[in-house]
Amino acid sequence: MSGAQPDPLQQALLARAQARPPPAGKVSAPGWPATQLHDPFFDTFQLEHSTTDFSYYLRLAINAATLMFAEALALLLALLLGGLIRYALRGAFLMADIGELLLPAWWLGAIALRLTPGWGVSAVEEIRRMTLLALAVTAFMSFALFVTHTTDAASRIAMLSTCALTMPLVGVARGVAKATLIRRHRWGIPVVLYGWGTILEHVATVLRQESGLGYRPVGVFNDAAPRGTRIAGLPVLGPMQESTPRAPCAILAAADFPREQIGRLIEGPLAAYRNVIIVPDLLDAPSLWVRPREFIGVIGLEISNNLLKPTDRILKRTLELLLVLLLAPLWLPLLAVLAFLVWAEDRGSPFYAQERIGYQGRRIRAFKLRSMVRNAEDVLRHRLAEDAQLRAEWETHCKLKNDPRITWIGRLLRRTSLDELPQLFNVLAGDMALVGPRPLPPYHEEKLPPRIREIRHRVRPGITGLWQVSGRSDAGNAGLERWDLYYVRNWSVWLDAVVLVRTFRAVFKAEGAY
Repeated sequence: MSGAQPDPLQQALLARAQARPPPAGKVSAPGWPATQLHDPFFDTFQLEHSTTDFSYYLRLAINAATLMFAEALALLLALLLGGLIRYALRGAFLMADIGELLLPAWWLGAIALRLTPGWGVSAVEEIRRMTLLALAVTAFMSFALFVTHTTDAASRIAMLSTCALTMPLVGVARGVAKATLIRRHRWGIPVVLYGWGTILEHVATVLRQESGLGYRPVGVFNDAAPRGTRIAGLPVLGPMQESTPRAPCAILAAADFPREQIGRLIEGPLAAYRNVIIVPDLLDAPSLWVRPREFIGVIGLEISNNLLKPTDRILKRTLELLLVLLLAPLWLPLLAVLAFLVWAEDRGSPFYAQERIGYQGRRIRAFKLRSMVRNAEDVLRHRLAEDAQLRAEWETHCKLKNDPRITWIGRLLRRTSLDELPQLFNVLAGDMALVGPRPLPPYHEEKLPPRIREIRHRVRPGITGLWQVSGRSDAGNAGLERWDLYYVRNWSVWLDAVVLVRTFRAVFKAEGAY
C-alpha cells in the first residue's frame, strides 16, 4: 500500500469509530453487537445491493480477473518467445502445438493451488506453488504432445522453450498486477484484529509491510483502549465483544488468552467472519514450514527443521553452484572491467580479502573489490578520534553513512553492491553461499549476543540475505538479528529464491546501501 496516499478505508474507519455506537438491532451474530464500517469501494453498489456479501465477491472477482488477465498476457508472450527460439534454432517460426491448452491448464492449476487470487499466501509460498504449477503444466503439455502424436523435434523445442519461460514471465506479470491494485487500494480484503500486546502490534506491522499478502488491517477490537484511539497505528473500533460485517476476515492475536475466552470469541463475535486466523504467541518459532496436525480433537503444530535435512543442504549447494557457473559468462567480464576501473583510479590493487566469521564459527577470507583508499584504517582511526558523532555512528552500526575512506568508484560499487562480486569465488570454494546471513568481521560479530552468534553459525554466510533486502544497512544490528534468525529458522530453497529476487530490487533502488 502506498505510503504517499491516504487510505480512504482507514480514514472512514477512524471517523466511524469516533462516532456514537451503532444503533440497536445491528447484529452480525446472535447476541453480539456489530460495528458498521464504511469503505468507499462498496458505496457504488450499496444502493443496488443490500447484502454485505456482494462487496467480498466483487473484490474477489476484480482481483482474480486482474491476475488472470496478467497471466494470460505473460503466457501468450511465452508462446511467442518459444516460437522465436524455435525460429532461431531451426530457421522457421512455429509456436508450440497444442499451445491453446497452456492458458486453461495454468488457470485451473492456479485456482486449485489457491494462487488465484492468493490472499494470505506469502512470497515464499507463492514461488513454491508457482514452481510446482509450472512443472505440472510442463508435464501435462508433454503428455498431450505424446497422446496427439505430435513428437517432432520442432514442436518439442517450441513447447519446452515456452514452458521454461512461463514461470519467470508469469511471476513478473503477477507482481505488476498486484502492485497496480495495491497502489489503487484495490488489492486484498480488509481484516480486523482482536487482541492486545506485542503480538497484536507485530501482526499489524507485518501486514502493513507485506501488502502483497492481501490482508489490509483496518481496525482493532480491544477491551482496554477507548473507541477511536489507536493501537499499532490502527483505529480501535470497539471492545472484543463486537464485530463488523464489512471485514470478511478477522485475526485473533491470542497472547495470554484463557482457553475459555478463545472459545467464547470463536462462538460469538468471530462467528460473523468468513475466515478467522488465530495467531499464537510463538514469535520466536519457525513459521514458514509449520503444518497443523489433528489428534482426535487436539490441534498440534508440526515444525520442520530443514537444517537437519541433508537433501535440502545438497540441493541448495547444487543449485547455487549451477547458477554461478551458468552466469559466469556475464559476471566474469563485468568483474574484469570493474577491477580495471578500480586500478585506474589510484593504481592500487583492485582486490582485497577481509577476515570474516563463516560456517560453524570458522574464520574465512572474503574477497571484495577495493572501494576504499589504500590507507583506509589510518584514515578511519584519525576521523573517529576527532569526530564524536562519527564515532557514535560507527559504534552503533559498525558502518558509516558518509565514510571518508570511500573512493569515487568505490561509492558506485557500494551503491550497486558490485564490490561483493568477487565473493562468487568464495561461493565456488564452499566458504560462502549466494544467500545466507551476512558474513561479519570479528569485531562486529563480538557485539552480537551469544545465542545469535550460535544460530548464525549453523549455515554458510551469504553474499546476500534477508537483512540486506529488508532495509539493508539502515536496519542496523536489530534488523540483522531479526532477519538472520528468521532466515536460519525458516531456511529453504524457496526462501532463497525470494531473497535473490528482492536483492535485485534492493540493489537497483540502492535501498540503504552504504
